Amino acid sequence: MTTVIDLQVGPRRTARVGPWRASTDVATIATYLDQPLDVAAVGACLEELRRRGFRRVITAALDPREVPAFSPHGFTPIRRLVLLHRTIDDPIARADRPLRRIRRRNLDDVLDVDRVAFEPFWQFDRLALLEALGATPQRLLRATPDDPISGYALTGLAGQRGYLQRLAVRPDVAGRGTGSALLLDALRWLRARGATGVYVNTQDDNARALDLYLRHGFVAVPGGLTMLEADIEPAPRSGGEPSGRSGDDPGTLTQL
Repeated sequence: MTTVIDLQVGPRRTARVGPWRASTDVATIATYLDQPLDVAAVGACLEELRRRGFRRVITAALDPREVPAFSPHGFTPIRRLVLLHRTIDDPIARADRPLRRIRRRNLDDVLDVDRVAFEPFWQFDRLALLEALGATPQRLLRATPDDPISGYALTGLAGQRGYLQRLAVRPDVAGRGTGSALLLDALRWLRARGATGVYVNTQDDNARALDLYLRHGFVAVPGGLTMLEADIEPAPRSGGEPSGRSGDDPGTLTQL
């Protein structure tokens, strides 16, 4: 598996699975906020990843109600994140500097910022960035106008719910208002498209990011988010393909 795919796990529940940062041994599972997985569905996802040769799994950030479905499969916490939310009702101030839209041909410039803004565990590679770009029906990728760019923000919109999926600024320009400009630009874009609220998460030890979001009206959501990991045993050589059962069995998998 070299790309992220959608799996239908029983009726109406779906998950996204694929390689973690282009790894051939480590996979990731991402769930949807309105479709949490149960224990059997997580097991079905693990079976699929095992069949594809993965040995370890790292989850996307999970809210507290999702964690119990993973724990019986040996998952343990590895990272904790602060989840923040703010409503979008009053007019949003304009950014105090020009910004420009980033096209796909310029994604390497975005990844260059990511490499210096985040420690290796959090850095995007091209696959992770493309996955983030496709995670919501509408999205905006904006950056500073300089060359090379000094900061960027990726914003997504699904229905009336907004997501600030990524905000990164080069450390050598931190503290000069770049993060605020990118954030205000994202909020204005979301408001213009009917969003009523926006979520963002960040590492619990990222004091600069937390200060930025709190200054702009975000409030921490109780419970936060947790990333989990687990080792999975390789599939038996004689195991063959999954049975392909259908119906309401929560272990049924369909690639979408």
